[in-house]
Amino acid sequence: SCNKDKNDLEFNEKVLTEILPSIVDSTCVDTRIFSNPPPKYGEAVFDKEGRYIKTDSTKATPKEIKNLKNWKKNVAEIDKDTSKVIIAFDPKISPYDNEYELIISKDFPKDTLKKIINDKTKEYVLNYRNIKLNGKFKLKHIHEFNKENIFERKYKFNFSGILRISGIKFDKKKENGILDVGFICGRLCGYGNKVYIRKVKNQWKIIKMEGTWIS
Repeated sequence: SCNKDKNDLEFNEKVLTEILPSIVDSTCVDTRIFSNPPPKYGEAVFDKEGRYIKTDSTKATPKEIKNLKNWKKNVAEIDKDTSKVIIAFDPKISPYDNEYELIISKDFPKDTLKKIINDKTKEYVLNYRNIKLNGKFKLKHIHEFNKENIFERKYKFNFSGILRISGIKFDKKKENGILDVGFICGRLCGYGNKVYIRKVKNQWKIIKMEGTWIS
């Protein structure tokens, strides 16, 4: 049993190591662009019931034209920036399928509370430093940040957010898997996904992502 658990953890870590670059690319964003949407450009058109139909860009004012030009220039400069975008990452990986303990309250016997119990024996630390990422993102251990004001501090590098991922839950044949991924880009900014992966021609690939929460 111990050997089986050890082998399962090793397999979990091996697959997560392979799929991590794809997870980072599909989840993380450069907040310099993400939090800077295009400015207003044109006049909104509504139907008789007040529902929005489209924006007529031919009616953009000279100021709006100038603002959009400056916005495009700023985005282009960010895209050309070759410096890395730093993501805070916690390498402690907990199981995807958390176990639950049912607790019946004495004051409210008809109500049932759920307490999450993490099985510590199924946790492991991912050796992420040796994983080569594809894009401009770079992972930095979350313990190197001050968690209390992580988004308020000024950094000498481009800090973009916090990435959290769970372990992978596999099917019996270990050809398909699912895991939770969350990205926090600010105090009230973030989103989470269930990520479905599949082994295709001996390579693990993301086949689908489903949103689970957004802030």
